[in-house]
Amino acid sequence: MSIIDEENDQTFDKVRGILGEHFPNFLFAVMDDDGMLFYDYTNLPIGKMLIREMSSEMKDGFDDMDYDFEWETTDDEETDEWN
Repeated sequence: MSIIDEENDQTFDKVRGILGEHFPNFLFAVMDDDGMLFYDYTNLPIGKMLIREMSSEMKDGFDDMDYDFEWETTDDEETDEWN
């Protein structure tokens, strides 16, 4: 079943309705297990603007993340089994 099958139209209509009640401008995107993408937005200029803003915020957020972490190691006997 594709994410854009008619069976999903009712679900997407509910999402649009709920978002429209609370937000004058919205964009949503979903992807199924096969990587098929579906997205919808208030209108094209709003969709483009929201994608740009989201991309910028995500990039800035990733730049601020602390990637310093420690690996947990096991004793030599267990690691030798994998070599």
